[in-house]
Amino acid sequence: MVKFSNVFIRDVVLRRLGVRDADVVVGPGVGEDAAVVKIDGKYLATHVDPVTGSSNLLGWLAIHVAANDIATRGIRPRWFLLTLIMPMGSGEGEVAGIMSQVNDALTELNAMLIGGHTEKSDAVTRPIAVVTAIGVGDRYVRTGGLRVGDVIVMTKYAALEATSILASDFKDRLIKVMSREELREAEGLYRMVSVVKEALSAIDYASSMHDPTEGGVLQGLVEMAYSSGRRIIVNEEDIPILPVTRRILSFFNLDPLTVLSSGSLLIGVSEDKASELISRLKNLGVNASVIGRVVDGEPGVVIRRSGLERYYEGDLSIPDGVIELWARGAASGA
Repeated sequence: MVKFSNVFIRDVVLRRLGVRDADVVVGPGVGEDAAVVKIDGKYLATHVDPVTGSSNLLGWLAIHVAANDIATRGIRPRWFLLTLIMPMGSGEGEVAGIMSQVNDALTELNAMLIGGHTEKSDAVTRPIAVVTAIGVGDRYVRTGGLRVGDVIVMTKYAALEATSILASDFKDRLIKVMSREELREAEGLYRMVSVVKEALSAIDYASSMHDPTEGGVLQGLVEMAYSSGRRIIVNEEDIPILPVTRRILSFFNLDPLTVLSSGSLLIGVSEDKASELISRLKNLGVNASVIGRVVDGEPGVVIRRSGLERYYEGDLSIPDGVIELWARGAASGA
């Protein structure tokens, strides 16, 4: 999946939205994870997302990726719809395997699949899952809420999703340079891709929340900065990355900051509340740390490392190396 530019989305797509509705309190926008509609004093959050960059973990990721986008609003995801499009040669066993993962993910979230559609089509060469997630809450957080003086708290580790997908779908290449035990560790990271519990806990502190998916932590930070009209300065050494992630991504010559990163949560919070938030998250069993701060200035991200600075500004979409690998048909069985 390759995204269109933010300028095109803003100037073409977002100008064709039909009749404006006053009850839509958060509509479509660059970096905004889910729409929010006010109904009878409550806030209904909804989100739709395709998953195309995985094969062996498709069902699990499809549910959790969509669930995360509802949770970043500070609202619990409860109901899901799934559209599953399979290649023409697919058998019933493949659909059953995907649905088994869907069921496991929904059970973990205490949520329900309430509808959808399943078909085979000659328009696709590998399975595609499109999931709509829905939840209702009493309040909400938006991506574009960063304030000057906030710090950015990041949970877990960068590139968890990418590590798990590569270990699962590219196993035949990695087994030549890694032990089976290392690959099992890496593949098992898919169990960490949900950010629901930490997002629901962080709403008491957050000015902004965003989960980095395609384009990784860097793309997530860029979208937070862009949607908030703020500048984010990040110390790269402060971004936590697992050793097994570094090893796998090094094999494919990929940057841990620019690949699929579901499982991490980026939270904007006032500096005086950051330590309290981090303590709350650690009590949930979720590691978290400050990786940067929000300052006034041209919207964008500054990455600092060893005295050097890299600037990411303007209409920016970070290419995702895992998506590009899949586009080249390089995965096992692709």
